[in-house]
Amino acid sequence: MGSVFAQTKSKTTVVQSVPKLTRLIADTGLPYKKVNDSLMVIPFEGENIATYNVVVQKINDLYIVYTNLTEALSGKIDDTKYKFLLQQNDYFDVVKIGMSADDNTVYVRADVYIVGITTALLTRIIKQVANVTNIIVGDLK
Repeated sequence: MGSVFAQTKSKTTVVQSVPKLTRLIADTGLPYKKVNDSLMVIPFEGENIATYNVVVQKINDLYIVYTNLTEALSGKIDDTKYKFLLQQNDYFDVVKIGMSADDNTVYVRADVYIVGITTALLTRIIKQVANVTNIIVGDLK
């Protein structure tokens, strides 16, 4: 009868990959708070608004980069400001101003396709959304 030798299994360490959005945001060098794998919040300060957040959210094949202007200008956006906000879309290229049909919340927003996005491009878009928010807040004060 032959001898039986048991082999021990080598332990395999499971390395979890970092989600692409987390890696991209971390590589921007901007401070951020990770809410979950598809939602990041980046704090900003501006000349016209002390503090506000730029949100980056993954939805399907897009990254939606936005600020909630209604929240940033609490109580200052009403029916008299809508025409002005709509006209501001003529002055900005990638960044647009929109309104939620559900509750009339006004957003400064840019949508970018995930395919082909780079850290440099995402950083530029985040900063554009932040800058436009700061400009519009200054105009509406």
